[in-house]
This record gives sequence, C-alpha cells and structure tokens, in this order.
Amino acid sequence: MIPPERFAGVYRVIDLTRKVAIVILFSFIVVSMGLQIVLRRLEWTDEILRYINIWVIFLGAGLAVQKTEHLQVRFLADKIGGPRTQRRLDAARIGVILVGLLVVAVIGTLKTISQAGVQTQMAPMSIAWFYLAIPVGCLLMAIDYLLILVYGHHPFAGGSDAGEDPAC
Repeated sequence: MIPPERFAGVYRVIDLTRKVAIVILFSFIVVSMGLQIVLRRLEWTDEILRYINIWVIFLGAGLAVQKTEHLQVRFLADKIGGPRTQRRLDAARIGVILVGLLVVAVIGTLKTISQAGVQTQMAPMSIAWFYLAIPVGCLLMAIDYLLILVYGHHPFAGGSDAGEDPAC
C-alpha cells in the first residue's frame, strides 16, 4: 500500500483549491444577494446564483465526505456481525457509492459537453460552466471515498473528534 504521505502535497493543493472556491463562491452569493435587495436592478442574480449554489453544494459535499460528516443511514448495518463484518459492509457500501459517483460524473460530463453552446437566459455565458460542477464534485467525492476505502479512514481529514466512525 502506498503511504498517504507520498501524495499528500497534491491532495492538499486540491483540497485548498476546493475550500477557497467555496469561500469565494459563497461570498459572491452573499454580496450579490445583498446588492439585489438594495438595488433591485440586477436581473441576472436569481439565475446565476442558483447555478453558483450548485457549485457550492457539490464542492461542499466532498468536504463532508472528507470530514466523515456526509449523510449515513447505518442503524441496520450496525446490528449485523462483528468488526470484520462491519469492515466488509463499509467496503461494499463505499464501493456502491463510488460506482454511483462515477456514473453521475460520466453523465454529468456528457451533459456538460452537450450544453457547451447553450447560454444562460440573463447573462452572456455558457450554462456548461454550471453543469461542470456535477462531474468535478463527483470526482472529488470519489477521491475522498477512495481514500477512505483504501486506508479505512480519510488520511487527510485532520481534527477528527474521538468517537467518529473512521470508515465514514
């Protein structure tokens, strides 16, 4: 198994980029909505901010996976078998999630390509930029789930509270 330290630098750049993008996009949402409330003249805000929100959601979902805070329903799985069975169930669950993420990423990529020539209604920009959030977000989540699958926990999560489920 490759020690996580070998690719820690690359992951940290990806993670920092994701976090900075979330802060910038969310700040843009807050400022734009404030201006819209005050000025009442920005026709494009409603449409563009809905699309930017998609980016924030898909990027934030990856952070939730990294911090083991993504939605889980485990009440039945926790009642089945011992620790070894639990590890196998977690691996199977993450495998299913990875397949689902890759399917959505492929479909999202095809949709992004097909919409490259379509403009948004209120702003002169391609709607493909907003569809791109789907494959990018899914691939980032897949990377985080793959790390959890390989190492049994997220090696770069940092600051985990005691008592959290390390297998996400």
